[in-house]
Amino acid sequence: MRTFFVLSCFWLISKTTSAQTITRGPYLQSGAQTAVSIRWRTDVPTVGRVAYGLSSDNLSANVSESTSTTEHEIRLSGLTPDSHYFYSVGTTTQVLQQGNDNYFLTAPLNNTKRKIRVASFGDSGMNPNNNQTNVRDAFLNFRGNTPTDLWMLIGDNSYDGDDPAYQTNFFEPYQTNMMKNTMLFAVPGNHDYNNSAALAASHNIPYFSIFSLPTNAEAGGVPSGTKEWYSFDYGPIHFIMLDGFGTRNVNGTERRFFADTVNHPQVAWLKQDLAATTQKWKIVYQHFPPYSHGAHNSDTDPDLIAVRQFINPILEQYGVDLVMLGHSHNYERSYPIHDQYGPSSDFTSNPDAYRFQKDNSTGRYDGSANSCLYKSSSAKKKQGTVYVVAGSAGALGYNPYVGPHPVMVSTERLAGGSFYFDVEDNRLDAKFIQPNPPSSYSISDQFTIMKDVGLAQTLTVPIGQSITLTASYISDYQWSSPTNGGFSASSRSVVVNPAPGITSTYVVHDSKHCVQDVFTVISAGSMFTLKSGNWNDPAIWSGNRVPTGSDALQLKHIVSIPTNTQVHAQKVTYDPGIKLQLGAQAKLYLAN
Repeated sequence: MRTFFVLSCFWLISKTTSAQTITRGPYLQSGAQTAVSIRWRTDVPTVGRVAYGLSSDNLSANVSESTSTTEHEIRLSGLTPDSHYFYSVGTTTQVLQQGNDNYFLTAPLNNTKRKIRVASFGDSGMNPNNNQTNVRDAFLNFRGNTPTDLWMLIGDNSYDGDDPAYQTNFFEPYQTNMMKNTMLFAVPGNHDYNNSAALAASHNIPYFSIFSLPTNAEAGGVPSGTKEWYSFDYGPIHFIMLDGFGTRNVNGTERRFFADTVNHPQVAWLKQDLAATTQKWKIVYQHFPPYSHGAHNSDTDPDLIAVRQFINPILEQYGVDLVMLGHSHNYERSYPIHDQYGPSSDFTSNPDAYRFQKDNSTGRYDGSANSCLYKSSSAKKKQGTVYVVAGSAGALGYNPYVGPHPVMVSTERLAGGSFYFDVEDNRLDAKFIQPNPPSSYSISDQFTIMKDVGLAQTLTVPIGQSITLTASYISDYQWSSPTNGGFSASSRSVVVNPAPGITSTYVVHDSKHCVQDVFTVISAGSMFTLKSGNWNDPAIWSGNRVPTGSDALQLKHIVSIPTNTQVHAQKVTYDPGIKLQLGAQAKLYLAN
């Protein structure tokens, strides 16, 4: 009888353990250089455990929860920046999920030069006509086996806003693929709040319990103290994530952030955060588009008008490069623009007032007509911001079409897609990726921005020494030298050894003739005499040439200047007992 009792208990324990199932996730949250959170849901309460390591077959470290729950979240810390970790999730006695596609990337250092890859999905919380499925599969085919650093949600991540809708329309479509290996950040849309003013005020919505977001500058930026808005750094990029639908009580009235840019706490934080960042790139995510002629019309929608009038000036003042938007279920991409705070007709009547002349191309940078890249600087100043509406990763366009918005370079109205960009140091390349069934993808729009390029530099190198010249941009390279007709190269950096005492010019440009650097190299410094002789005899000088006004000279031997001759030097020093012999009417001119 006693033996039967033990066996029965063992059977019950085994049955309970085997019944444990992951019903949500795993998904990656609040990633930083040395830490990441991993979340998942199980069908029965368990004590969760994450094992991890730098090899998929050697998960040597682990962290366990202290209590049993169905909602699991484990924070891994002490990680190495810019590293590829593998992980498993389960319990203290059982692995529930493990594989080569269970991995995460820690954030790189801010000064990294490697390429950062970012995917953005707007209005993804529904699947009409399999659009969500097709957009997802198109992106997965596009990325192939190359990991994506960040996955950004632009709002309306669930169209009912409740937990079952998130499960059906967000977690189930994505959790077996990109969710388990791509760091996920999000902003809410109006549908995440179920279009409810009461929920906008209370913030009592599943969104805030589903997502773990950096509220205390865990990954850079200024602490926000709230999941409603926050920022973080990833490599050279500063991301700012805003809540356009939620409200705060400002002087007794519930207001959205664009309704009171003086007193609203989100706006106060936004200004502080933008002023504090020193990152090269500044990218903002917010659901409501200030420019759109798609599913919503920014000329007539009061919320979109308010964003344009009151939020855009703040972003442009601090030199924000890119603003990612949703809400309209289509794709629209603007020129780099500034000061366009009125109706679209203002831009139509005078586009040059809102678009810098240098930015009137398509920006596609593909060799087609008028397609040169956009150029900007790292300075915090108004220099043109690109606004991208990418709200068709799930939902698709509707409402009467009023024609493309005039600030837009590209519009895709009836076909869904995802927006992708990568940043490599001072170059950003962006693409709109659309399904091309049954299993492929197409790129319907693209553009490139480069920062701090097209430079003219003057460099001085000591006589007889070489110098390395490096193009300011990342592309292809065609080098030449007007002062040295035989010079050519095709690498980003070249080593040159200019002729002594000569000012040399080196030019590098891309094959599309969109960006060019010019280097003026002055070879100057001290020359000294090798023997006595005539000043104008190159053989007596260490540089094997006649000195110029940029040369500092040291006379170790007696040197004569012929009659009626004028010579130049920056300065002349003499060894003991050495004199300069001047012929009649001979003159030496010194720069100092």
